[in-house]
Amino acid sequence: MTRSLHVARRCALVGALLLGCVGLAPATDTALGAPPPDRVATARAGATSEDACGPRIARPGGRSWTCSFADDFRGIRIDGRKWVVQDSALTGFHTGQTCYTRHASNVLVRRGTLRLTARTVEPFRCGRLPRAFHTRYTGGMIGTKGKFSQAFGRFEVRARFPEGDRSGIHGGLWMYPVDLTYGAWPESGEIDVAEWWSSEPTQVIPSLHYDGRKRSVDSGFDCWVSTPTRFHTYTLVWLRRVMRFSIDGRECFHRRWRPDPPQQAPQPFDQPFSMILNMGVGRTFGRQRVSRYTRFPAQYVVDYVRAWR
Repeated sequence: MTRSLHVARRCALVGALLLGCVGLAPATDTALGAPPPDRVATARAGATSEDACGPRIARPGGRSWTCSFADDFRGIRIDGRKWVVQDSALTGFHTGQTCYTRHASNVLVRRGTLRLTARTVEPFRCGRLPRAFHTRYTGGMIGTKGKFSQAFGRFEVRARFPEGDRSGIHGGLWMYPVDLTYGAWPESGEIDVAEWWSSEPTQVIPSLHYDGRKRSVDSGFDCWVSTPTRFHTYTLVWLRRVMRFSIDGRECFHRRWRPDPPQQAPQPFDQPFSMILNMGVGRTFGRQRVSRYTRFPAQYVVDYVRAWR
């Protein structure tokens, strides 16, 4: 996430996804496309046992990962047992110029996928005073805070991003601590598993944010996909001393983080984090600005989200 988006998050993110979000109901999915290479390798190796996440996958050390969270979006609504839906009008939380809503035009489960859509509308006031702001952009965001969180493990999303090569659209899968154990952002950390900006549509960036972050080594600027509008699998393997990020089973970035004192690794990444999916817009200024040239509607389509211990 960029610094400009985090200014708003510091003030409003704590509790926003839980206190101001309304979970909907059960959720439809059919597998889209071929499975990623690591899944194929597991199956060919003779792994016949499965769990809620599918065929078991080997973890470092030889044992298998155990599924702890799985949503293939089967049904017609968001599964309220797993997710809460962000509603900026109730919480006051927003990123950039995005007013997140629960409306089906922004958050929809359809044909086995979750669809989060950023749209342009007639200018309106989002929320109530004193947190209200004027905007002409709506978007979709869901998160697992209060439903699921975990420290360490394997986390994965299979998704495709919208078309577009002009700045303004922003989304992906990211993770945020349930409790701000070490203080306000960035002291308690943030993990961006797959962050996408329309200004550089073939780059899907993983990042670590913490006290002591160095942009040049804590973001994976070598993570690219030639066809972001097709489904790809974005994976994080979070170990005690290293984070490993891959696309379609191929590692593109890893990082052994080094927080500033008084923290010591694995701090701050030793606490439970929740998962968040969003599609929205940036601010009206800067490199990632949203403007009349930005292409709308912009839809982030998610096939599944999974986690393992």
